[in-house]
Amino acid sequence: MKKEEILKKARQDEDEMELSILAQSLGISTITIPVLCIIFIVVRMINSEYIVSDLVAITLAQLSMSQLYQAIKMKKVILFITGIITLILMIIFTIGFINEVRI
Repeated sequence: MKKEEILKKARQDEDEMELSILAQSLGISTITIPVLCIIFIVVRMINSEYIVSDLVAITLAQLSMSQLYQAIKMKKVILFITGIITLILMIIFTIGFINEVRI
């Protein structure tokens, strides 16, 4: 193998490793955000604070964008359908939050 080929292969391996790490980190955040929002919702409800639609909207936004992106890239209809459903729910909860906080 020539020196240039070795360097090119090393760069490709490094790029693949970075992409793998990026995908794993996004997967972790995809789990962390909804879990934290659910914890915050439970704490608010325990403290008799019933305005939780903001956290639900955040969770749904994250899930819908993830599902729609995957649906477009992988061309899977079920992901598109669930992405649209969660997007609609996110819009509903966002509107609900706006109506709840009006004084």
